[in-house]
Amino acid sequence: MWASLFSALLSTACFSNYHVAVADVVLSVPQTPSSSHIVKQNFLGISFELSFMDEYFGNDTSTIPPIMTNYLQGIRRRLGDHPLRLRVGGNSMDTSVYDSNQGSPMVQLRGVDTGNINNQPANYGPVLWDVLSRVSSNIGGASYLVGLSLMKPDDPAVPVIAGQCIDTLALPIIKVVLNTAHATQKLGSNLDAFLLGNEPDLYTKHGHRPGIANYTTAIYIDEYRSVASRLTSTSAGNLLAKNNLAGPTLCCHWNLDRLLDDGFVSTFNNELKYVTVQHYPQNNCFGPGKNRYQIPYYRQHANVITLAAWQGSGISKVTSGKQPLIMSEFNSASCGGLPGMSDTYVVGSMWTIDYALQMAAVGYSAAFIHTRERGITYNLFTVPDGPNGGPGPWTTNPTYYPLVILAEALDSQNGVIVTDLDVGGSKTNPNITTAGYSIHDATSKVVRQLVLFNYANVSSSDGQLETFTIPGGILSPPSGKVTVRYLGAEHMGTAQNIAWGGQTLAGVGDGEFVASQASWARPDVQVDCNNGCTIEVPAPGLAIVFSQGSPLLRDKVAKPSSAPLLVGDVLQTSLSIILGLLCTMSLF
Repeated sequence: MWASLFSALLSTACFSNYHVAVADVVLSVPQTPSSSHIVKQNFLGISFELSFMDEYFGNDTSTIPPIMTNYLQGIRRRLGDHPLRLRVGGNSMDTSVYDSNQGSPMVQLRGVDTGNINNQPANYGPVLWDVLSRVSSNIGGASYLVGLSLMKPDDPAVPVIAGQCIDTLALPIIKVVLNTAHATQKLGSNLDAFLLGNEPDLYTKHGHRPGIANYTTAIYIDEYRSVASRLTSTSAGNLLAKNNLAGPTLCCHWNLDRLLDDGFVSTFNNELKYVTVQHYPQNNCFGPGKNRYQIPYYRQHANVITLAAWQGSGISKVTSGKQPLIMSEFNSASCGGLPGMSDTYVVGSMWTIDYALQMAAVGYSAAFIHTRERGITYNLFTVPDGPNGGPGPWTTNPTYYPLVILAEALDSQNGVIVTDLDVGGSKTNPNITTAGYSIHDATSKVVRQLVLFNYANVSSSDGQLETFTIPGGILSPPSGKVTVRYLGAEHMGTAQNIAWGGQTLAGVGDGEFVASQASWARPDVQVDCNNGCTIEVPAPGLAIVFSQGSPLLRDKVAKPSSAPLLVGDVLQTSLSIILGLLCTMSLF
């Protein structure tokens, strides 16, 4: 009882600002999209911190938690033919050590990073690639963005991770055998790209370039070139020819526009698959009480516009070139988020969806929401205490829902074009509590979906509705009716009582949606919209209007209740470790 009372009081205290009701909002929806930038259903992916991969995926292929598979497959089933995007990286990837001799557990924590208290280095080995490969099979397809360290430009482990044992390998048969040992071969078509370096504009601040008084973008480009050149001759072949490097993954102090002018993309134009950045709206790395923004900031759509315009000039240059732009890491606040804010429905769910759609509208081609170790407030889910991969129920956090919802919002096998509708002047007026986006099919240019937000700060029991009027001629539903699906919650501050399409993960420990009869779990409705219609959106929440029918879910991938270690995995991993030892002993 006291917990519920405190939650309600917190909601009232923290969310009570900035409410301007807009009655009967008439939407102005362009008949054709306002840009030509196309994104896919799998726009939103998950970024995992390397050092804590074992908490979510177990120690090896025999301990992959079935519940984790359920969560990931719940997203994958909504992506059509597109794989789920997963990134393995973060600060820990840049400071960790790859040990080709290491078996299970696949990740072992080691030491501390004295320059960055929010970073936990680790040792990791080839079992990681076995696990990632198995996960992709279990869920029906994953695409991996894998970090490579730029911390020490002369680090011999970089080509090892990417595809070889040592630079002097000469025997073709040894090179073939070593194909079993490294990321390129083990992940195969599941490997999307290598992220070379992580937040290099913080290297000086974290004490990682002690001999350089002024670590400039020119020095960075030279280091990037030096490491990349060593990937031209590996047991996996010339990795640069695969066009699967990404960078610069800057975050904070450098200007992307300046880095581009200094020649980053032109220098690596043939090797770069993506241009990457990562960014948080505020810095929480120095502890509570020093954060810049409070919860009202995340309820204001105008702030999403400003946030997505970060590095705007550089974004324009990138999007006019051949490399797609990716936000390789983001969340509500850096260094783990803020308790009572990052783990709320309005921030974790509604703001994340709004910001992701805005990034899709301004030129990003993908974005990865970050999750870290147990106890971090912005995580997607909370794993049970105990051994990695052990039994026990998981808890779904607000940040998981956006992955499911974005997959449906961007539904189209042709790709889609996202446009901000500037509902009621919400792009510039921070007091407007409504927002909306149109989702046009990239090929036919018809409006497939509309996403409508109601940020009004009330509890769902208050019954407050915002009415959106869709004029005739905007939607062309084949049956004359549209499907409206709702994201709702008990109130803005809740961390658990959240529902999508009348289903919830609240109180469910296995990652599988269940039907809910709660007042805040509104089921789908059919609305006649052949000649226009009105859509009611309860607060706090959003609705997606599907004009071409509700999205279809793929069949679940048949999988065992547990993930036994197969004989092939044992032989493959054992051979990787043996060859790693031989390499270490310089027998090849």
